[in-house]
Amino acid sequence: MIASGTPAEASAPGAVPAGSMPSLPGWVVPRPGLTGRLSGGVRGPLTVITGPPGAGKTITALAWAASGAGPPVACWVTCDDSTVTVQGFCASLARSLSGAGIDTASAGRSPDPREAVTAALLDAAAPVAVVVDDFPARPGSAPAEVVDHLLRHAPAFRAVVLSRSDSPLPLNRHRLARELTEIRADDLAFGDHEVAEVLAQHGVRLTHASRRALHERTGGWPAAIRLAAMSMENHPDPEEFAARFAGDDQTVVGYLMEEVVDAQRPGARRLLLATSVVERVNAELAGELAGDAGRAFADMVRQNAFVVPLGRGWYRYHPMFGAALRLILRHESPGMVPVLHRRAAEWFERSGMLPDAVRQAVRAGDWQYASRMVVDRLAIGRALGLGPPEASLDLLDGIPDAAAFTGARPEPAIVAAAVAARRGDEASCAAALRHARRVLRRSPHDAAWMCLAAVELCRPGAAGFGGLAGASGEAALLRQAPGRLLDDRPELRSLALSGRAAAHVWHGELDEAAHHFCEALAAAEQAGGDVQRRRCLSDLALAEALLGNVAHAADLAGRARRLPEPPVSAKGDDLAAAELADAWGDVERWRPRAARRRVAQAFPGPLASAIQHLVKARADLCRGRPEHALEDLRAAGEMVPRPGWLGRRLALVSAEAHVARGEIEAARRDVERAGGPPSLETALALAHVEMSAGEDAAAVAALREGLHRHTRAPTDVRVEAWLLDARLAYRKGDRGEGRRSLDRALRLARREGIRRPFVMSRSWLLPLLRQDPMMLRAHRLLLEPLGLAAETGATVSPGGNGTVPVERLSPRELEVLRSVAQLMTTEEIAAHLYVSVNTVKTHLKSINRKLAVTRRGEAVRRAHELSLL
Repeated sequence: MIASGTPAEASAPGAVPAGSMPSLPGWVVPRPGLTGRLSGGVRGPLTVITGPPGAGKTITALAWAASGAGPPVACWVTCDDSTVTVQGFCASLARSLSGAGIDTASAGRSPDPREAVTAALLDAAAPVAVVVDDFPARPGSAPAEVVDHLLRHAPAFRAVVLSRSDSPLPLNRHRLARELTEIRADDLAFGDHEVAEVLAQHGVRLTHASRRALHERTGGWPAAIRLAAMSMENHPDPEEFAARFAGDDQTVVGYLMEEVVDAQRPGARRLLLATSVVERVNAELAGELAGDAGRAFADMVRQNAFVVPLGRGWYRYHPMFGAALRLILRHESPGMVPVLHRRAAEWFERSGMLPDAVRQAVRAGDWQYASRMVVDRLAIGRALGLGPPEASLDLLDGIPDAAAFTGARPEPAIVAAAVAARRGDEASCAAALRHARRVLRRSPHDAAWMCLAAVELCRPGAAGFGGLAGASGEAALLRQAPGRLLDDRPELRSLALSGRAAAHVWHGELDEAAHHFCEALAAAEQAGGDVQRRRCLSDLALAEALLGNVAHAADLAGRARRLPEPPVSAKGDDLAAAELADAWGDVERWRPRAARRRVAQAFPGPLASAIQHLVKARADLCRGRPEHALEDLRAAGEMVPRPGWLGRRLALVSAEAHVARGEIEAARRDVERAGGPPSLETALALAHVEMSAGEDAAAVAALREGLHRHTRAPTDVRVEAWLLDARLAYRKGDRGEGRRSLDRALRLARREGIRRPFVMSRSWLLPLLRQDPMMLRAHRLLLEPLGLAAETGATVSPGGNGTVPVERLSPRELEVLRSVAQLMTTEEIAAHLYVSVNTVKTHLKSINRKLAVTRRGEAVRRAHELSLL
């Protein structure tokens, strides 16, 4: 509770005769929860209400007394100059008890006033609750001595102690005996409902968002909320006032100076001001900042209710109190502010607390010092935003150009480049990196070179697939860091592994690239940041797609999208590879229109752009538009630099387009132009050309050699190769060999859901499948786009082996079903898919209904029968 007058009036309604119960103002905010807790507390011997000035301690006790929910006898004592002695306090207490109808006549005649008051309480017919306001916090005070004595010797005595900090009473003893009720500052803080009521009392109306902001800024401190309401009564724009109201508001500062700061002794005052520059403080840091005055730190944290314990010896100030202290410090000693911040930075650095050290260096305006700490400790990943949000060094975002591009050391430029990279500002990042390299040539520094390499690997458009050409050198440089340092910096280890994987991509070693992207992902997960995890998942998805593992690629891309987006995104560049992976999978799963939609936007970097055009060309071939495919391939050929393997793939798809147009010689030239080491892709393209030219024997020879020599070719290539092998076998009348090759192609394709080669072979495949119902039943779902049901008159029923379900499973239901097939529990599936357990259960029920089963095992067996897995 707090009065609607000034906060000082609310906390000291003492303009009443000594010993009398103050009256309850009529403008208090009802708080039945607190009143109920106090009513329950006075059933026991001791209740303490602790909070800073203006927290509403006094009004809370008055509201309880006025409610009539306490003992039949309640009285009030306010500690002041007259109660500093045992005799004085007992006299005040005796007057209060006498006013409540308890005979205390003998108290004034007894040589020991404590015993006289005790005797009066022993004669009381019912419990007596005594509220002791403004209870002193110093040990050995007269009120503490008397109250402790009464608690031990007068069973009817109930003490309600109101204090700004913990009282010197033996609270632990009462806690252990379960005789203590505590109401602290957090309990006294206003909630949203109370804030609205105070504002309404002053005729102020705010939106819910503004009211919530006011509550967050004040921490629910009743005095601050009342001051804000009073200030807004005649303000022309209450919303604007609420948005900027903080601890530097004149009314708040004036109130705190009068009630708290100016009431301190000089040493304690100096300690408060010096330690206000840090977000958290302990005894050692207080001594570093305040010198000899730091010796009083233990007394300060015990006596000041605006000091909030954080645990393990650390404390912080109430946000508005801390802001007010900093304002006072700036007004009284502006020259000391940067000095104190620098002292704090040095102490935090010595203590190994890098984020705090950097924060204090930045606030001291010493960007050189802040940048040097980041670079020397290889913490550049935090500036790049690669760690968890709580470990981010986003306070470096304000580094000025004057700091980044001047001076004889490279660290500020490297940090400025990292900040620009995290924002997606490619031009600023490149300029800062150029400056850092110029400085480093004059002054080599190992840690600086490694941090520069890390920024190079993260610059916009350069992560993973985006910067293949230079990734190898940068990653090698980063791996020169001592193993211990990289062990402590998993985000940098992830970058080094990603760069190594990118180098393998450049050389066409996709299996090795996928392996190292997996390792990079594991390191990123250890680091805990979402940005690098998204990049690793996205790059790994594209590597798997290019390997033909489109189902796994889709799963990885989905995981990347489900991660939270970074606060600042470079136009979604970190998901560009995931988009390309999904587009590649859309083509293979016979969704060419979806693939075209995915690659409609521009992609960063020559490699991503070339793959984008390659996907478009493959989608155009699916749609029977080889001339459009050739246009896309010509556009892709203009993208440089690009790796040799991609140039070969472009040439081989060009050969496929020319075959579709009947231009056999042009197709043959494309195959010759592809060059490079022998591969199944080349053998497949050459076999297509030879078969189209009527040279089936040459086609068989080329294809068989490729199938037997290149068993690790991408899955989609092997599917198409075995399908062509089946076609050649059927053409020469070897139905047994043809069926074996066709079955092998279908089984390979079923695992990844690859449909494109079969749909594009519809003209010769349909007649064969009509004559082979067993093959058709085994792979009906995979072959569905061929339209076999419509052509053969086959019916689809909900039961029986080999038939499709009544309703098609959704993509998410298929993901759940795959997880079930891997024997994952419901909880493991929920964690894997980033959904709740109840959501997984809902999907399982839907799967069972659609597949007409009742158990998980039956669902998995049914799914295998239907080629869903």
